[in-house]
Amino acid sequence: MRVSGAGARLAIAAAVSICAREGGAQVGVTDGPRGVVVNTRNGKAYAAFPDLGVVKIVTGATGDVVVLRTGANVKDLTLDPRDGRVYAMNRGPGTISVIDPDTDTVIDTLKADRGSLTALNPSTNKLYVSASTGTDPLVIDLATRTSTVIHAGTEGNALSVNVKANQIYFVGYEDNFLTVVDGVTNQPTRIEVPGFHQWDSAFNATTGLLYLPSPNNDALTVIDTRTRVVSTVGTGNVPMAAAVNDITNRVYVVNYGSSDVTVIDGGSHQTMATIKVGLWPQQIAINTKTNRIYVVNTHANSVSVIDGRTNTVAATVPADKAPWAVAVDPVRDLIFVANRLSDKVTVIDGRTNRAVQR
Repeated sequence: MRVSGAGARLAIAAAVSICAREGGAQVGVTDGPRGVVVNTRNGKAYAAFPDLGVVKIVTGATGDVVVLRTGANVKDLTLDPRDGRVYAMNRGPGTISVIDPDTDTVIDTLKADRGSLTALNPSTNKLYVSASTGTDPLVIDLATRTSTVIHAGTEGNALSVNVKANQIYFVGYEDNFLTVVDGVTNQPTRIEVPGFHQWDSAFNATTGLLYLPSPNNDALTVIDTRTRVVSTVGTGNVPMAAAVNDITNRVYVVNYGSSDVTVIDGGSHQTMATIKVGLWPQQIAINTKTNRIYVVNTHANSVSVIDGRTNTVAATVPADKAPWAVAVDPVRDLIFVANRLSDKVTVIDGRTNRAVQR
């Protein structure tokens, strides 16, 4: 049975409190991780547990686990691809812990009052921090450790960086507009978009297209960041997250309410397929090397593995309790899944689809 948009949103609100992050939606629950990132150089995955105030570091090849205390309500993780450092946003004290990839220790702490989400522009060495409700975002120059308020007029529940154009995209939960910040001047401009309650954003650096799932109108908003032309594509019920395969130019939209994934051609913006997955899928990640797509099914305690060539589910892999976030190591073909109702990280071997809990 198809759940209406209003009905699905009511069910979501009754079950959990919802916010959002760059690359994926977050659910506010006790002892659940609110983010997972992977360092492909050393094969380590980092998962945040907000109520415990820790980041769990899992080495996929060996199964070694390090539990690192950072700060209360550690909410969001950003990986620097240049040096492997991880920036952990601790919303409680309003700080960012800088984690060294070699020693697995906190080597620095940055101030970020009311910070919520983070995103990095490695070309400019600047870290962008969206804020909690009613507060403007920040930009931190990592070379000088100085921060500057960006008077954007939005807190930014979804956050993406366009490295080539040096632009930063913020979308507030109640906004019907996209805020575009110039990375040189920190000056914001706005692009009106249909719908609101956007929880996620996905950016294709090759085409310059930004994708916003719009759960209130069951659509994917497509923004050409070069021309500022806005269009929409229909999706399933309550689209919650999106991911882009920039090699095949396919866009995958996770529909929380209808428990399926909409596959969209990134060139024509035509729907190619609708793939049924497990109950109430939460997040998605793509291994562009194998063309496999991984969808975490929060209420089915499983991960659907989609073959990108056939648009079919190749396997359903058991996870732990309420999986909701996922990241891929394409070098080792390992998939890391954060489970929001346990302290476990599920590690899936992409070659065999076998899983272990760490």
